[in-house]
Amino acid sequence: MVDEVNMGLPIHLVAMPHDCEECGESFEALSALRLHDCPGDETATDSGVDIDNWLSEHGKKRNQERESLAAEVVDEAFIQLLETTLDGDDQNVAVRLLVDYEHELQDALDADDNGESYRAIFWTYYEPVVDRIDSVCRTEGWPFVTNLMDAYDHREDEALSDGTAVVANLVARSLIRTRLTDGVDAVPADAVDFLASIQAYDTETFEIAAEESHHVGWAIGHPEVDVETRILAAVPDNDIWAAAAAERALYADQTSVSLFCELIETAEEIGFVLDRLAHFEGDPDWSLFPRYWDIEDEFDRDFTASFEAETEQRLREAIATRGYDSRLPEDWDFEDLELRWG
Repeated sequence: MVDEVNMGLPIHLVAMPHDCEECGESFEALSALRLHDCPGDETATDSGVDIDNWLSEHGKKRNQERESLAAEVVDEAFIQLLETTLDGDDQNVAVRLLVDYEHELQDALDADDNGESYRAIFWTYYEPVVDRIDSVCRTEGWPFVTNLMDAYDHREDEALSDGTAVVANLVARSLIRTRLTDGVDAVPADAVDFLASIQAYDTETFEIAAEESHHVGWAIGHPEVDVETRILAAVPDNDIWAAAAAERALYADQTSVSLFCELIETAEEIGFVLDRLAHFEGDPDWSLFPRYWDIEDEFDRDFTASFEAETEQRLREAIATRGYDSRLPEDWDFEDLELRWG
């Protein structure tokens, strides 16, 4: 079982802040970053700065600094294990990689650097660790994924861990992979519950685990788990999580539009809910899929989205019922929902 190593730790050590690349303001929640009123665009335009180039260079510099710090503080044995698992399919080695990654993160909590070492290790190695283990998940299927859930079961431990985000990412990939190939009925019910239950724990500290659990929306229509009810049950305490999960449900199956209409009726964070609709059509947002998974490399299909006629009509009716259309242009389109909502 996973030790409750994070219980009682100061939140600033383990939380993953989101920094605005334009104005430098930092936010604990991704939704707050997305919706904040940033002066960066105006400043960049007035100064004649090429904002796209500046953001690219700034991002590269930050990544290089994190990678350099991570390389300094991790154990050489972890790096060797990471290299050993490249294109490997050994289940035991994959599990060892996850355990060692978690241990490296736990050790970083002892550093007196305001969590910099923790974040450097987390982000530098999150993608390669997930990709290496996912290679085994694809080969071994749900039996191996189930073993990972059993080893990192927050429901039994009654707490999330430093490994939860990785396991949630892998479970979400397997869920979506199964839905697209064999249908949602073939997804194990326990995998759906694993993702759906994450939001009930300490998601402020383990924010990335919470983001990965949004993908439970892909299980909409599951014959054993009422995903719509589970999502709506989270609205009173976490309507931002519910909106993100509902967006994925709508993307997976537009017959679930009633779920999103219910959110429009009941959610307090209406700005985030409507913003999800503003970005729904066209090329899919990367956040609709588990982090660092290039799904188009695995599936030869068109992932662009557009509202079906009935879906659009019901969403427009829900928006009008709440009076939100009064703040929009007369001939408004869904892209207009990106407006700031107070």
